[in-house]
Amino acid sequence: MMRRTGWALLLLLGALLLPFETAGAEHTVHTFGSWKTKRSATCTQTGLQFRYCTGCDHWEKRELSKLPHTADEWVVVLEPTCTKKGREEAHCTVCGALMRRAIEELPHQFGEEEVLREATCLQEGKGQFTCEICGTKTSVRIEPLGHDWKKTGVAKAATCQEYGSYEEACLRCGKTQTERVDKLEHVYTEWTVLKEPSGQSKGSRERVCTMCGEKVGERFYWEGTLYQDMEPCEEVIRLQEMLRDLGYYSGSIRSGQFGSMTGSAVAKFQKANGLQATQVADPETIAQIEAAWKALGLEATETEEAQGEI
Repeated sequence: MMRRTGWALLLLLGALLLPFETAGAEHTVHTFGSWKTKRSATCTQTGLQFRYCTGCDHWEKRELSKLPHTADEWVVVLEPTCTKKGREEAHCTVCGALMRRAIEELPHQFGEEEVLREATCLQEGKGQFTCEICGTKTSVRIEPLGHDWKKTGVAKAATCQEYGSYEEACLRCGKTQTERVDKLEHVYTEWTVLKEPSGQSKGSRERVCTMCGEKVGERFYWEGTLYQDMEPCEEVIRLQEMLRDLGYYSGSIRSGQFGSMTGSAVAKFQKANGLQATQVADPETIAQIEAAWKALGLEATETEEAQGEI
């Protein structure tokens, strides 16, 4: 009978422990609820909070830092100076604790600058300031003055071929130096034609400086002449447009470049109109091209179109 009672008790105890072992095996990660405050933090003590696992009886705690003291009114108990910090005090409105904090030093009250060493043209000087409150001294650097130059006379006049020069002296230290004067610009006469342009051949001309006699020459076409390899321009575009309308030119008219096709078109027009076929559009050739183009009546048509657009 006693054996049966013992086995029954063991079976009952195992049945009671089994759920706890199973629960412990299945519960591997704690899931906590929100923190609960058990003791609020103040300026004299730390606070305390707890939180509990929602799946078991595990719990955690944490401390909260003390709160800062709350000053009632700061009172200066030691005035600051320009050499020492001051201090002010207050009492906490919660716990009555005494609170202290430093007051930064005041700036020095410097007076007028005292020159200890005068600056010169090239050497720096030295100055000093003194605090009128505590007597603290601080040194400062005085920049060099630099030379104060003044002309003392012209040593050599400049021409259009040679540099000139003049002397100058410093009014403070007496140092002298010679300065160079740039050359003058040439003053030229009007151009004198030595050889007139002819066909594709440029002419030659020269002009003379009235001061030194220097001669400057150049090769040239008459003003208004258009020719191959000149700088692109609007005048070339207009020439190409007129030659196109007259049936002599079929190339591009967008760039304003006078190329070989333009030269050939000019030569064709010159040959057809009794002019020397030079491929150079001199003023006489351009005048005849404009006259022939106007005879087509295109100028009046373009004028009417422009008025219609307005």
